Amino acid sequence: MKKTLRTLFAVLALTLCLCLPAFAQEAKPAQPAAKEDKTVTDLTGFADFMRNSVGFTTNFGGPYRFTAADHRSPAQAYGADPAEGAVAVLRLFSRADDRSTAVNISGHAFVTVTNVSQQDINVGGLLIAPGTSVTIGTRGNRSEHAGIWYNLEGYYKYYLSNSYYQNLYGIQVSLDQSQLDTMNQNLAKADHWSAVYNCSAFSTGLWNSVCSDTLSAGDLYTPAALRDDMLAKYPDKVVFSPTVPYDYAVYYGKDLAPSKEFS
Repeated sequence: MKKTLRTLFAVLALTLCLCLPAFAQEAKPAQPAAKEDKTVTDLTGFADFMRNSVGFTTNFGGPYRFTAADHRSPAQAYGADPAEGAVAVLRLFSRADDRSTAVNISGHAFVTVTNVSQQDINVGGLLIAPGTSVTIGTRGNRSEHAGIWYNLEGYYKYYLSNSYYQNLYGIQVSLDQSQLDTMNQNLAKADHWSAVYNCSAFSTGLWNSVCSDTLSAGDLYTPAALRDDMLAKYPDKVVFSPTVPYDYAVYYGKDLAPSKEFS
């Protein structure tokens, strides 16, 4: 009997050891953005329409089921000093074209996380240095990956500033270590996208999981609805045309694969 129990415990221990890396994988240092002197182009017209059509009709990710932090902090005016005890600042961004259509599905929503501590912090599995930031968003219309992307918004704003993220609005909240840990747990569950559960659903859900001043992207989760809710609820805390950081290379997916297309 004792021998059987010892064998059983040994098997369980081995199984646990084999499974741990998937859940306790160490964060890796984020590679600094190259910021090369190069010309970057993007799809326009019919090619862009087809790219979006493929994304809308081939990706079917479900809701973002995020865990709420055990305590949530109030929103701050964009650019305000971090709250006492903060290790990071989460900023929420949204933009949309002004359209008179019944449903405005234009635009994009995403977040950034800035390290305001004195040491490296883990953001989604990437170690970032003090004073630096990552952008985080979800997309379904890029050929390399459908789901979560890191630093793609920064890449686009750096190389295609005249065509990306015009009419952008931003708001922020400070995060302590416990809230950052909760955010990282939620990021690990966010590698998917669909036309319904999209960038706006992701960004709003992540914000609401750590901020007591909640926001809504509407029933259809659109950047336009999110922008309007930001301006309606917290007009004194929202800023127009904030800077989009580009400190690190572009990664995608839960395994943080370095992008080849956006290198």
